[in-house]
Amino acid sequence: MKRSIIALAALAVSAAAACNAPAAGRHIRLGRETGAPDRVRFLSQSIQLSDGAKTSWITLTRVGQFNDPRYGDFEITHAMLAQMVANFDNRVLGQDVFIDVAHKPDDGSAAKVLRLSVEDGRLRALVEWTPYGVQAIKERGFTYLSAEYHEAWADNEKKQQHGCVLLGAGLTNRPVISRLDGIDPKQLSQDDNDHDAPARVAISPQLLKELQEQEMNYLDQLKAKYKAMGLSDDVATKLLAEAKKQFDAVASDAVKSLALVDTWAVAGQGVVDQLKALGTGNPQQGHPQNVTITLATPAVDVNEAVKLALKASDDAKALAQTTLATKVKLLSDTIKAGHPELDDDGLKALVDKAAPMVTAESTDEQVKGLAQMQVDHVKQLSAQAKLQGLGYAVHIQGNPQITVDSSNTIKALQQTIDKRLGYEGMAESRRFEKTGGKLLAANKEFAEKALAQFDAANGERLHAEHKMLAGGTGSISDVKVPVVAERTVLREALYNLTSLGFVNVGTAPFANVMTIPYSYRDTSAAGVGALRRYEGQGIRRAGVIQTQEEARPIPQKLAYLISSELRLLMSASPIDFDPMAENIRNIVRIVGEDTEAINFNELVFSADEVGAVAFNDTLTAQCNGTNSVFVTSAFPVVRPRQAYDLQGNAVGSPTNPLVVTYDGAARAQYALPADGSALPAGIYYIMDWNLGELRLVNQDGVLQVPANGKVLTVQGYRSTNRAVFNTDAVGGENIRDRYDRLLIEIGNRKVVIENDRYYSANFALMSGALDNALTQAESFRANSSRVATGLAADGSLGFTKGIPTFNPTAPGLVMGDNRIIVGERGNTRFRMVKAFSMNEPQPARNAAGLFTDQQEGYGTQFIVSHTPTQLKNSLTSIIVYSATGRVARAA
Repeated sequence: MKRSIIALAALAVSAAAACNAPAAGRHIRLGRETGAPDRVRFLSQSIQLSDGAKTSWITLTRVGQFNDPRYGDFEITHAMLAQMVANFDNRVLGQDVFIDVAHKPDDGSAAKVLRLSVEDGRLRALVEWTPYGVQAIKERGFTYLSAEYHEAWADNEKKQQHGCVLLGAGLTNRPVISRLDGIDPKQLSQDDNDHDAPARVAISPQLLKELQEQEMNYLDQLKAKYKAMGLSDDVATKLLAEAKKQFDAVASDAVKSLALVDTWAVAGQGVVDQLKALGTGNPQQGHPQNVTITLATPAVDVNEAVKLALKASDDAKALAQTTLATKVKLLSDTIKAGHPELDDDGLKALVDKAAPMVTAESTDEQVKGLAQMQVDHVKQLSAQAKLQGLGYAVHIQGNPQITVDSSNTIKALQQTIDKRLGYEGMAESRRFEKTGGKLLAANKEFAEKALAQFDAANGERLHAEHKMLAGGTGSISDVKVPVVAERTVLREALYNLTSLGFVNVGTAPFANVMTIPYSYRDTSAAGVGALRRYEGQGIRRAGVIQTQEEARPIPQKLAYLISSELRLLMSASPIDFDPMAENIRNIVRIVGEDTEAINFNELVFSADEVGAVAFNDTLTAQCNGTNSVFVTSAFPVVRPRQAYDLQGNAVGSPTNPLVVTYDGAARAQYALPADGSALPAGIYYIMDWNLGELRLVNQDGVLQVPANGKVLTVQGYRSTNRAVFNTDAVGGENIRDRYDRLLIEIGNRKVVIENDRYYSANFALMSGALDNALTQAESFRANSSRVATGLAADGSLGFTKGIPTFNPTAPGLVMGDNRIIVGERGNTRFRMVKAFSMNEPQPARNAAGLFTDQQEGYGTQFIVSHTPTQLKNSLTSIIVYSATGRVARAA
C-alpha cells in the first residue's frame, strides 16, 4: 500500500512539473522500472474517426547535429522545431503545407498537413492522406518522410523574418536524417485512432496493460481480487457494498481510489483468514459466527516519500552518466592506443561517431571491440587513399550516393534553370542536333554518372541555392555563376558528345596517374583447333591476356569575364539567368568541341601507331625557291605521343618521335603556347599527318618559302595500318565508278578488322564532305543498290558495306576530309576524372594592375582518353588523296 501511494504521488508531482498538458489528456511519469529507469511516457485522448478516414500521425524530422558532404554541418534544435509548429499554427507561409512523393510536387499531393507537434525531440504531423499517397506507401514502398524547411524564412511581400518554417515534405526511402519512425502501411487499411495531445509516443504492451487496469472500475478490480482469494459471492457482495461508499466519497481521485483498493484487499484477506480460523477451531459449529473487519489507514508522509523517490531516480541517473563517461573514455583510450598517428581532431571525430553505440550497460570487452573496428576501418581507408594517390584503382567498400531527398532537391533546382535557359520544352531536333535529333542512351547514361560525381562535390552549394529559391529569396548581393549553371554546362556538353558512342565511358577518382585495366585476345595461343583434348592430354590455355596501362589526366580549363553591367543587373534585381544564357551555351559548345576533338583524334592516332615503320627523308631537292609544301616518301605520318604531368612537364621520351631539320637546325612543331603568349622568333614546321605534307612557318604562322638548295630532312615513323585510295580517274572511269572503288576499299578494311584481327567492324567515321562525295557511287543508285549499302533518310550515309557510318564535327579534328576510320567501338577508354566546375569570380585588373569593374574566373575539367596498346589494332584507316595533287608545290 505504501509503495503504491508513493509511486502514484511521485508520478503526479513530476508529470505536473514536466509539461503543460491539455485538460483532455494525462501526462504520466513512471517511477524507476526494470530496464527503463525514469522513462517518461505520454498518453492523450484518442480521436474517433468516421468510416473511411485516412489520417495518421507521422514523424517528419528530429533534433540533432548532422553532417552531410552535400550540406556540410547543420543542426536541428528543439527551438527550431517549436518555431516550425508556431509558424504553421499562425499560417506564416500563407498556404497549406503538403506532402508529395519523392519531392515531386508537380506529380500531385500525397497528403495534407493538418497539425504539427513536437514529441520527444521529433517533429510530428497529423496528415490527411490522398489515394495517391496511400498508393505510394502500400504499393511502391515509400516508408519515410523527409522534411523541407527554411532556416530563416522571409515572406516575399513584407520581407518580414519568421525564423524556421516548414515548407513541405516528401515521401522517400532514404532520408538524410536516419533513425526516423517509418510509416506502417497497415495503418492505411483501416480506420485510424489517434491522439490529440502535443506530447505523444507509441505505447508499449506493458504500459497499455497498466493503463487498461487503471481505467477499469475500481470495484471490478476489487471484486476480481476477492474472487482470487476464494471468498464466496455473498461475502464479497457485502464487502463491495461497504467499499463502494468510500469509493463514492473520493470520487475520481486516482491516488485515493487505488489506496482504497489495496486497503479493502487487505480487509478481504483478513476475512479469509478469520473464516479459516473459525472452521479449524470448531468444525461442527452450526450457527453463524461473527467476523471482525478492521480497515487500517496507512500513516505515510507522501511528500517525503516523493522526495525520496525522486532523489533515488536522480542518483540512478548520475550513476549511469558517470558509468557512461567511463566507457566513452575507455573507447577513446583504446582508439588512441591502436592508432597513435591520429591527431586530436581525428581522434575526436572517431570517438564522436562511435560514442552513440556505447551505453552504460556495455561491457569493457564490447567497448574495446568497437574501438578496434574503428581503428581498422580508418587504417583501411588511409591505405586506400594512399594507393589511389599513386594511381592504383582501389575500390573503397560502400557506394557514395546522392540520397533520394538530395537528388530530388537538385532536380527541382535543375528544372528552374532549364526553364530560364529555354531547355525545357525545346525541340529534341534542336537540342540534340549533333546526335541525330535525339538523346542517345550512351550519352544519357554517362551524363548521369558524371552529374552524380559533380553533385557529390557540390551538394552543399546546390542545396543552398535550392533553399534560397524555395524560401523566397529574390536577389543576391554578390555576383557569382550559380553552381546549377555549371551543372547545366556539364550536362548539355555530355548530351551532345557524338564521340561517346565509340569509346568506353565511365568516371574515376582524381589521381596523378590513372591505371587502365583491359584484356585482349592472343591469337597465337589456343584457339578453336585446340579444344579437342582427350583423357590424359594437356589442356591449353585460352588466348586471353589481362593486363593494365597507365594514363594521365588531360586538363580542360576555360576562363570567363562578367561585365559590370551584368553584375549590377543581378545584384539589384530578382535573380534572372537570362543574361548569362548565351555565355553558358557558349561554354557548352567549347567544352564539348574540345572533348570531341580529344576522343576522335585519339582514335586516329591510335590507328596510325599500329605497325609504325621508321623513315628518313631528305627533301632538299624539293627546295627550289618556289615550293612551300613538301611531301614525304610515305604517309600517313605517325604523330609523336608525349605524356605530361599535372604541372605540364614532359614525362619520359615521346613515342614515334619526329625530327624536322632545316638549314642545319632542328625545328619545333608550330603550336601556340596555352597561355596565349607569342612564340620566340624562328622557323617552325606544320605536318599534315594524313598526307605527309610538310610546311614551314615563322613564329606568327606565316608560310615560309625556303631558298633554293636549303637542306631539309625529316625523320619519323609512317603508318602501315592503312589503305590509300587515289581519287584520280583510272582508265577514263566516271566519278560514280571511281567512288565504287572506294566502297570496295572500305569493304577490304572491314575484312581486315573482322577476319584477320577477330574484332567487329561496327562503325565508320568520315567527314561530311567525304560522305557527300561517296554518295555519288554507282552502288547508291536506286536501281542498282547493294545489300547493306544504303542512304539514310536525310541523304547522308547511313550504312557502308554493312557498317554504320557517322560524320564527326568539331574544330581541330585531325582526320579532316582525307581519312576514313573503320573499327570496333568501345576499346578506347574515356574517363571523367573531375567534372566541369567554375571557381568563384574575382575582380579583374588591366595590364597596369588597376581594377576594371569586371569579374573574371575560370572553370576546370579533367578527363582521360586512352587506347590500350594491344587494342589499337581494332582500328584501321583509309587515306583518300589525289596522286596528282600530292606533290611538292607552292601554296
